Amino acid sequence: MRLSIQRAGATAIPPWESQAEPWRDYEGMIYAYGQVHENEHWMHLPGLASFRFSSGGDDIAAFTNDKQDELVLELYRRRVLPMAVQVRGREVLHASAVHGPAGIVTFCGITQSGKSTIAFGLSQRGYSLWADDMVAFEVSDRGAVGVSLPFSPRLRKSVAELFDADATEQIYSRHDATPPGTHKAPLAMVCILRKDAAAASPVAIRRLSSAVAFATVLDHACCFVPQADERKRLMVRQYLELVAVTPIFEICFQPGLTNFPLILDAVERLLNSTAR
Repeated sequence: MRLSIQRAGATAIPPWESQAEPWRDYEGMIYAYGQVHENEHWMHLPGLASFRFSSGGDDIAAFTNDKQDELVLELYRRRVLPMAVQVRGREVLHASAVHGPAGIVTFCGITQSGKSTIAFGLSQRGYSLWADDMVAFEVSDRGAVGVSLPFSPRLRKSVAELFDADATEQIYSRHDATPPGTHKAPLAMVCILRKDAAAASPVAIRRLSSAVAFATVLDHACCFVPQADERKRLMVRQYLELVAVTPIFEICFQPGLTNFPLILDAVERLLNSTAR
């Protein structure tokens, strides 16, 4: 997909604002608006930029008064491109991921649940980072397949201090500019992260049944709203197929960075057992 940046007074919601759907974060704050006008899909990030794309074309247009192109590119990578990919038929999980011997391993969870931290920790143990915050996949006769998206990894300062300074400097400066879909790999497993201060042990892992897995994974599905009934049916069918062919695990752990090495050890044992 190709991004073009246009300087225009288009950072206000377009005229058909009554059709705009507010998107809220886990604290209930509005961070964007989404809307469909005829065949055009709009994402509006208040005070920053408005993005327009269609369900069939390869072009994404950004309208902004801000002259910081790098900020617009970051919004495009983290917010807009995943939604454009979803509108065009693939699915997107709110997750980070690594690429291991068995394929792509994703870590889903709400904000600050440890997705990026665990993925980066595993990257320091020899796994390759695959995604940060958004994971795209498709389902075919080969099963569930992860589809690469460009991304810029991020770590919170408190988490970055856990790692070697050179390693964190490298992750902050990385920008994967490869076009979406350049790389594909089997989706080996999906891990749902859950913090629990009352947990009996520092970390516990269990495999979810298909019925529980379907409802749980859907909680972390990203989609552009509103969307047509046909697209909703496709989404449900693809997630049903995902949980039918891909192991879904819940990783429950006590909060706090002191347990982080134990969490990584447990996750790595799970990955090694699956690879075998």
